Amino acid sequence: MSLLGVHMALSAGPTVPLPVPPDVAQRVRSVQVTESDSRPTVFSIVLDAGRSGPTAALDSPVLTTSPLRANARVVVELTMGVLPKVLVDGIVTETTLVPGGEGQRAELTLTGQDLSVLLNRTEVSDEHVALEDSLQVLAIAARYAQHGILPTVIPPPTMDPPLPMERTPTQQATDWRHISDLAQWHGYVCCMIPGPVRGMSSLYWGPAVRAGLPQPAISVDLGPATNVQGQVSFMTDVQRPENVEGQVQDARSGQTMPVRTVAPTRPPLSALPVWVEHQASLRSRQFRGTGISAAAAFARAQGVLDASVDAVTASGTLDGSAYGSVLRPRMLVGMRGAGWSADGLWYVQQVVHHISREAYTASFTLQREGSGALTPVVMV
Repeated sequence: MSLLGVHMALSAGPTVPLPVPPDVAQRVRSVQVTESDSRPTVFSIVLDAGRSGPTAALDSPVLTTSPLRANARVVVELTMGVLPKVLVDGIVTETTLVPGGEGQRAELTLTGQDLSVLLNRTEVSDEHVALEDSLQVLAIAARYAQHGILPTVIPPPTMDPPLPMERTPTQQATDWRHISDLAQWHGYVCCMIPGPVRGMSSLYWGPAVRAGLPQPAISVDLGPATNVQGQVSFMTDVQRPENVEGQVQDARSGQTMPVRTVAPTRPPLSALPVWVEHQASLRSRQFRGTGISAAAAFARAQGVLDASVDAVTASGTLDGSAYGSVLRPRMLVGMRGAGWSADGLWYVQQVVHHISREAYTASFTLQREGSGALTPVVMV
């Protein structure tokens, strides 16, 4: 499927995804891919399921000869320029057939999610002897190397290695649920990042990436330079940030230690953070952890604060052709033309790609901790 300056490639197969045959590619009506920093990537592919020709006398070709079927591995790539970008590498988990009739064309819709589905199939009862959290993630990821999944694990700043004589970490959940829970304790994100080439994915377990080179800017109300469709909205939730207070009995010394958060550790993206402006009215959560060291308690409390500080959300829809690139989550992007309060750098929390033969658009959700640009200019 191709548009002016935009080309989409679709691959599928039982284990190794290969480019779909041309007759199948011609039947693709639309593709939607939802990428997020905190949830698995999900996708849907709508195909023309009409029957025509002698080979389709009994059933539609997309049901008999197409590699796009339940449990197939599917890769969607989008090219704007020279290099293709993998939007999703996942597994088809659901199919819906709507036969044609009364002026409506037959459709087959395939729905699936990224390779995290492989880690979420079987509940496991296991012990991770002497492995702190990041090492547990590496050990679990190693089981899925044959699927092209490579781990990118960032150890937390405060680690609490479990001594076998004191405690042994246990797992009573699927691999995906277990490592997601570990990430949440540290205020980390756990996600599958597809690519950089077809058949490869990275299991990222670490802090939200709020530094580095930003993506091309989203331009609002700038005449011919505008690259959004309609309006961009900005919402501030002063109830989102929360402090953590309480106490914990250190598992090693037996002493009771106070636990209290003071400030987030994430790099700031705004000049006026909500958690600073409304410090006196912030919500407070009681820390209730037990059986852990004081260091682990402080780390978990800090993770709660860090995950809650993004109180400002921006949402809108990009015109893909005008933007000229593929906006990705888990990275920074610039905003310009919306005024000082909303301009500057933002963290991309979610992108929904809408691809059809007529257009390519991307609905986005951006986050940061407050208002006011810290940078005078952004990359166009």
